[in-house]
Amino acid sequence: MTPRIYAPSQKALHWAVAILIFVLVPIALAMANLPDGPLKNALYEWHKSFGLTVLALALARLLVRAARGAPPLVEGLPAWQRQAAHASHIALYVLIVVVPLLGWAGTSACCAPVMLYFTLPLTLPVSGGMPVGEAILKVHQVAAFTLVGLVGLHAGAALHHHLVRRDGTLRRMLPEQVKA
Repeated sequence: MTPRIYAPSQKALHWAVAILIFVLVPIALAMANLPDGPLKNALYEWHKSFGLTVLALALARLLVRAARGAPPLVEGLPAWQRQAAHASHIALYVLIVVVPLLGWAGTSACCAPVMLYFTLPLTLPVSGGMPVGEAILKVHQVAAFTLVGLVGLHAGAALHHHLVRRDGTLRRMLPEQVKA
């Protein structure tokens, strides 16, 4: 049976990933523009840890989505909007997995060890040193900016459904206490 709303686990995973992405972006911009030093190093470590957390949560989201499914799109959407919604959700899922994987691989190649929250070493066996790491991290950066743009489009579409169409789409993903 197709659910009418998202499960609490789906909502929690969605918002946890969203919050982490919103935290990761300013950390990434700050760390890339700071001079070398302890603050920059700490920001890199937090960025890597939050990125690995996004990867774990994204994989959990995929498992829950496979097990529970998703509510159908609201009635009355034009075909192009249905196709855009489907394509954008696939792209979001792909990017929330691929972006952290690229960051993890690039950092493992050039700048090991990769430590999870300053304690657990999780370096991937990627060789090639700095040239390979930098090449992977350039792809990571492009994919990350693509993800940010797609997240903005996703949020804009959710607000359009909520404020213009008033069709309940956004409310299906809001926590139970927050039913705007």
